[in-house]
Amino acid sequence: MGAFEYRQAEEIREKLAQYGVRYLFLGKSGAILLGFPDTTQDANLYPERTTENCRALARALRTLGFALDPAQVAEVERGKVFIPIKERPL
Repeated sequence: MGAFEYRQAEEIREKLAQYGVRYLFLGKSGAILLGFPDTTQDANLYPERTTENCRALARALRTLGFALDPAQVAEVERGKVFIPIKERPL
């Protein structure tokens, strides 16, 4: 798997906006969005921990192509604090 890239961050940002998800990209993933070339293999997403927001996040991640099993969906919907974005068909 290659490094997380700006276009991937844009795609995730657009999909989360479509679903009205409130979140922060932090760490190196935040630097990517600001145009810094030093990248990591994942993105760190910190969602606002409301029921509505977490449900919207789970829907958005699935439409982006993340293969979330039922346990992972439940974890996101319950308000998992830290969501590393590593594996998906980009």
